[in-house]
Amino acid sequence: MNGHMKEASKLFKSLGELRLEPNSVIYNIMIHGYCKEESSYRALRLLKEMIDNGMVPNLASFCSTIGLLCKEGKWKEAEFLIQKMINSGLEPSVSLYNMIYRAKSEVLVQ
Repeated sequence: MNGHMKEASKLFKSLGELRLEPNSVIYNIMIHGYCKEESSYRALRLLKEMIDNGMVPNLASFCSTIGLLCKEGKWKEAEFLIQKMINSGLEPSVSLYNMIYRAKSEVLVQ
């Protein structure tokens, strides 16, 4: 997204005015963009909205959001999201476990 989340967010919000429904690809792109900008609140909000609308986030959306939560030290939220991911039928990847391990290691070093 390269810092263009403000414009992307406006476009995303305008979909409703145009009577268009965002699909899972659009949600996943927006979630990933918010994670890159380190906005866990917005990423989580869209993840919840997506699930509430009957769509399943992809593994990358879950992983990037979980990674950001770990980076922010929000371990309970990360654990909840991992369980949500597993309940949606997605397996945690090795890279997700590595990301969690690195984040926890950084906390221990500090």
